[in-house]
Amino acid sequence: MSVIEADDHSPQGREALRALRIMRLSATALLLLMCVIFIIASAKSHEHWVWRYVRAFAEAAMVGGLADWFAVTAIFRRPFGLPIPHTAIIARSKDRIAGTVGNFIADNLLAPANVAIRLQRQDITAALARQIIEPAQARRLADSVVKAIPAVLDTFDEAAITDFLRKQSAALAADGRASSGAGALLDILTEQGRHQPLVEAALEEAWRALAANEATIRAKVRDKTSFLWRLISVDSKAADAMIGALDSLLRDAIADPHHPARQKITSMLENLADDLRSSPEMRAKVERLTEDMLAHPAVGDFLSGAWGSFKDALRAQALNPDSNLQGVVAGAFIRMGEDLLADDVTREALNVRLRLLCTALAERHGRDVSLLATETIKSWDAQTIVAKLEQNVGRDLQYIRISGTIIGGLVGLVIHTAGYWLNFAAR
Repeated sequence: MSVIEADDHSPQGREALRALRIMRLSATALLLLMCVIFIIASAKSHEHWVWRYVRAFAEAAMVGGLADWFAVTAIFRRPFGLPIPHTAIIARSKDRIAGTVGNFIADNLLAPANVAIRLQRQDITAALARQIIEPAQARRLADSVVKAIPAVLDTFDEAAITDFLRKQSAALAADGRASSGAGALLDILTEQGRHQPLVEAALEEAWRALAANEATIRAKVRDKTSFLWRLISVDSKAADAMIGALDSLLRDAIADPHHPARQKITSMLENLADDLRSSPEMRAKVERLTEDMLAHPAVGDFLSGAWGSFKDALRAQALNPDSNLQGVVAGAFIRMGEDLLADDVTREALNVRLRLLCTALAERHGRDVSLLATETIKSWDAQTIVAKLEQNVGRDLQYIRISGTIIGGLVGLVIHTAGYWLNFAAR
């Protein structure tokens, strides 16, 4: 068994080996056939002139076949194991081949100018998008992402994450983005009455709180009323009136979307949104409030707990075989691919950035990659590199043996014919 046959067990490797063996046997069988024909033709050459032409063909074919066998074999190993000069070329030239491959990679494949030219002709983003919109490919990508989630989560430091969230929140507040963002959010909420369900929920909660705290309110009114007024139950009547008025107000506001109380709340929200966007005083208040809030230990505990809960939930989803997380991620890949294919502007912008990134990587690390290739090839033993090359090009070289046998035979036939006619003409 050869080195290649012993070392390569991949499906592609096995197929390449099978094809190589078939072609090698075919070339050898053809050479042996020419030998047999030559022997037969030599024995019968005196019986008929045709056999002389057959012998000439077979003789030249053997010479061509043997010469090409020697040449092909000498590339990889010593023919018959004999120390013939200039044989086993690849094994003896391994280091030179390694250097040549490395230089070729650096000077051609990874040369920044060449990389830029090649990428300029390619719509990289579109090619990637067409890949990820395929459901099978999207599922494979999603499966890889989901399987990697637990390991990725383990790399995060909870304290560092909490500190990062604190700093990002502080940065948002410091440059006014927090107040501007809050203002924009309020604008979105108040636009076309989107805030009304929230207002209604708040009013309902206030109504329930009023009912739940009726006794406390009566006690507070009683405490604020003098003894004389309590004697004639003024405190009770005042409490009844106040509770009744608030209850009626809240019930009416809940039932009527156009209630003045609701309109007042909407107006307040709109004014607050405007102040958050444009008022320096409001910006300063928001900044101070955010800083004070972030400095409180409870916020740190909340952020840490929130991150921990999120991490645990995500890990559980990733490890659960019945989870739909893979489907969600696959769907996200497909939608992203479809959006990219439909958006020429975004796609080209991404292409520009990818080209710049790839060119920069080629410029910075191209020589390192070529050096890695060189050192890797140099580290292989001679048998390994011979096996790898023979596996990839050996089949084509066996075709050369077959072609050499046939062409040699044809040339021999032409030479024999030309010699015969030259002798005939000389007579």
